[in-house]
Amino acid sequence: MKFKYLIISLLLIVSCNNEKSLVLQSEIKGMASPVFLEYGGGDILLADYFLDVSVIDSISASDQYEASLSEDNSKVHIKTSDVTPYVSNLRVWAGGNPNDIPLYKSTKSQITISIPDAKKRFKDVKMKGEFSNWQLKSLHYKAGNWSYTTKVNAGSHQYVVVIDGKEQPDPNNSNTISNGMGGTNSVLKIETNADKTPQIKASSLKGSSFTVNSKNAFNDLYLYVGNHLYKHYTESNGATSFEVYLPKINSDSRTLVRLYAANQYGKSNDILIPLDKGTIITNVSKLNRTDFHSQIMYFLLVDRFVDGNKKNTKKVNDPEILPKANYYGGDLQGVLEKIKDGYFTDLGINTVWLSPITQNPEGAFGLWPEPRTKFSGYHGYWPISSTKIDHRFGDEKVFKELIAEAHKKGLNVLLDYVANHVHQEHPLYKNHKDWATNLYLPDGTMNTEKWDEHRLTTWFDTFLPTLDFSKKEVVEKMTDSAVFWVTNYQLDGFRHDATKHIQLDFWRTLTKKVKQQVERPIYQIGETYGSSDLIRSYVNTGMLDAQFDFNLYDASVQAFANPSYDFKNLANTLQKALDYYGSHHLMGNISGNQDRARFISYASGDVRFDEDSKKAGWTRTIGMSDTNAYNKLAMLQAFNLTTPGIPCIYYGDEYGSIGGNDPDNRKMMKFDLNVHEQRLKKQITDLVNTRRNSMALQYGTTTILRADKEVLIIRRQYFDEIATVIFNKSAQEFTFENTTVLPNNFNLILH
Repeated sequence: MKFKYLIISLLLIVSCNNEKSLVLQSEIKGMASPVFLEYGGGDILLADYFLDVSVIDSISASDQYEASLSEDNSKVHIKTSDVTPYVSNLRVWAGGNPNDIPLYKSTKSQITISIPDAKKRFKDVKMKGEFSNWQLKSLHYKAGNWSYTTKVNAGSHQYVVVIDGKEQPDPNNSNTISNGMGGTNSVLKIETNADKTPQIKASSLKGSSFTVNSKNAFNDLYLYVGNHLYKHYTESNGATSFEVYLPKINSDSRTLVRLYAANQYGKSNDILIPLDKGTIITNVSKLNRTDFHSQIMYFLLVDRFVDGNKKNTKKVNDPEILPKANYYGGDLQGVLEKIKDGYFTDLGINTVWLSPITQNPEGAFGLWPEPRTKFSGYHGYWPISSTKIDHRFGDEKVFKELIAEAHKKGLNVLLDYVANHVHQEHPLYKNHKDWATNLYLPDGTMNTEKWDEHRLTTWFDTFLPTLDFSKKEVVEKMTDSAVFWVTNYQLDGFRHDATKHIQLDFWRTLTKKVKQQVERPIYQIGETYGSSDLIRSYVNTGMLDAQFDFNLYDASVQAFANPSYDFKNLANTLQKALDYYGSHHLMGNISGNQDRARFISYASGDVRFDEDSKKAGWTRTIGMSDTNAYNKLAMLQAFNLTTPGIPCIYYGDEYGSIGGNDPDNRKMMKFDLNVHEQRLKKQITDLVNTRRNSMALQYGTTTILRADKEVLIIRRQYFDEIATVIFNKSAQEFTFENTTVLPNNFNLILH
């Protein structure tokens, strides 16, 4: 098929060594993230892309949608219609240069959930689910039915109904799934066009040209070089193959090439290709630690890692604190020692995420009833200062040495930053109590742990005031405190605590300040439990680079640890993540989390899925009753290390630390391992280094080849480099493409 050039970019072309080269000039700092438009269109906040919107001159829009620029240049209003393609482009002219932003038209459709009640036996019916961000929505009664109507994306969505105060699955929907906490959710399935939309991949690389192939025909192909739409190829009759020729690029910095395709049924996956000085990277030796897609993260709890300085070891002297909830003595000096002795580099890690190190209170707070105990602030999440290092962990000198040594070893250092709340002893709260939200709701009930229904105001506990980020002075104060850490120290980024509990204005203000004051790349990843829509709402060029994908983690725990669950839900959840966050997203894929029981203890059966895992960790000693759990943990790690996103190893998961929920999952790190632990650590090390040495596993397209009860097969491809990972959770071996996969095991094939 012959393609037409629908749009030809007006990029600046200069003479360089008698050849014409593109000079990529953009006012957008970082990659311009695609906009996921709402149904019918919506507003694009240009401050998410431009640090100074006053430099904007005008916009150029497609004739297939309507667009208008506000008088103050702050936003563009987009109106889509049936003729609007599923992928289009918005060009924003600034300083005489074009800046291009990909647009995705919404795929949402209207659905209605109905609960029959001909005799009106029920007094009140509500529902909550992924499509309501787990907030309660009332059903309305009419003609013998309670009903709720909304718009949702194609795919699977979990929800529950609440009938006269009792939460339960939808009695009229037999499609259910475990919620991972002993309960059951209903699943709403909206058919997709996945079997008809384009699925593109790049192959046959020859210098600066390559072939784009698609399983299904595409009508439009968009080629972005940096933040510029270099070419838009269009063919009304569709095509499944096209030759792409990249221009010569005059740039010494990292440039990313992106391709998107679409047809009448929807958009494709995306292709991402990094360039080094204008040349396509095919060898991992050209990547470095600031290429965020190459990160492999390791999260450690400072107090529970290594006690490197016995002089600063100080437990809280309170008989009401049980040992598990007190300080153990780990510190920054201990982390520094493990950086120096090569622990992280030997494992293949290139990014270390530290738990919060700000000063926490000296006393005991909170209460756990059985066995009765209070808690210390050993974890770091109860700040009484937002800029001072806790004396139990070290000081500015050792922290700067830690970062410098990490950089020598090729390691990034991320710091956990707590903005949502402070401890009641924090001067900010003591001096400005009006800067906190109300502890009590209008009805007189206490506003604590109401994570979804009052997510922007709820307190974590009565001694942890949640800050009111609807107040500009609070946003300014806390963003300044965060910026302090990346200006006073050469940190490489943040993990942000309790992201969904803070208004979007905070994240926009913080990211703008970081970009204005720091030249080096800064990676920001958030923590949000919730729907994919809620998680994605915090991720774009002007806010966070990513969030942790707890929905994918929950699905992977069930798939790999629970023999009664098949791989279909995991495959669906993986595909949903690619659809929502992009095929080459920077989301965090975790092996474990400090707010969950250890995966390996679920896998061994020593912690049950239907029990209170926190109570289990307090009331009994959790052991290892089935060593096959080590294989299951290896499979989980292999899944994280072969799928798109940033793999994140929770400290101890490299050897299989056991335990229930907090604080049983926060045991002291150990380095003297038994034979099973040594074997697992060797497997993880090999997996990490395989990923680090594979372009396909870092930048390749992703195809799910098979997903059924006991077998999952995923393939990644980057040009002619192919990686295939095969998971077998059955009791029988089987063969795939001449490769035998053992029971409860996996194979990773590179070719």
